[in-house]
Amino acid sequence: MRTITRSDIHLTLSLLDVVPGDTILMHSALTAVGPIEGGADALIDAILEALGSDGTLVMSSLTGWSAPFDPDKTPSGVGYLSEVFRKRPGVLRSLHPVHSVTAFGKNAAYITADHDICETGCGEGSPYTKVRDLGGKIVLLGVDQDRNTSLHCLEVFTDAPYLVTLDIPAPVYSKAEKFTLTKFPPGHRNFKAAMSDMRRDGIIREAVLGRAVVRSMVMRELFDWGMKKLAADPFYFLCGNPSCDFCTKARAGIRSADDDR
Repeated sequence: MRTITRSDIHLTLSLLDVVPGDTILMHSALTAVGPIEGGADALIDAILEALGSDGTLVMSSLTGWSAPFDPDKTPSGVGYLSEVFRKRPGVLRSLHPVHSVTAFGKNAAYITADHDICETGCGEGSPYTKVRDLGGKIVLLGVDQDRNTSLHCLEVFTDAPYLVTLDIPAPVYSKAEKFTLTKFPPGHRNFKAAMSDMRRDGIIREAVLGRAVVRSMVMRELFDWGMKKLAADPFYFLCGNPSCDFCTKARAGIRSADDDR
C-alpha cells in the first residue's frame, strides 16, 4: 500500500468531524494503519495541526499494577503511539496508577490535574469526564470499542454490580504502602457488540486511514446513549457466553478482581 501522508490524515479527521479547537481522546493501534510518512511523530504532528492552537490531544496511557506507578517512567501499556506521545516534550500525564492519560494542548493542564484525588479512576472529576464537559470527542484509530476506556465511566456512574475494590502497590508519589482502587472494572466486556447499536442510533462516525478504520464519537452523546442502555439492562456490556467465567459470575452477583481490566 502507498505511504500515508499528512494530507491523508487531515482528510480522515475532517470526515470524522474533528475540527480546530476540538479536544479529542484517542485510543490507537499504529500497526493497523500502515506506513506513515515520517512515522508516529508525524502522525501526532498532523493531528495537533488539525486541532490547532486551541485544541487538545489526549491519549490513554493505562498501566498494570504489579509495580508502583511512576508517572515519569512507567510506560503506557496501550500501544506504541501512546508511548511515543507520552515521551514528547510538553506532554502532561495524570496521576492515577492504572487509568492515567497524557495530554498536550490548550486544556492539557486542566484535564490531567487532580486525577490522584478522584474517588475512582474513571468517575466524575477524572480526565474522562473533563473531556466530556469540554465537549470533547473520542477517536478510535485502528481499534474497536473494546479499547474505549470511557465506557468504564458509564459503569462507574451506574455503580455496576460487578465493580470491585482492589488494593495495589502505592504509586511512587504517595507516602502510603498501598493504593485502593474503588469501583474498579476488572474482567471481560463485550463492548464490541455495542457497535451495531451505536451505528443504528447514529452516535458514531467512521472513516478509513490506510488499512485502519477510524471512528469518532462525541463523548457527551456516547455517555447519554450508554446511560440509557445500562438503565434498561445493567449487564448490557457483559457477554452471554456461558464459557466466560467473569461475565457468568458477574451476572450471578459474584464480584471478582482476579481478571485483568
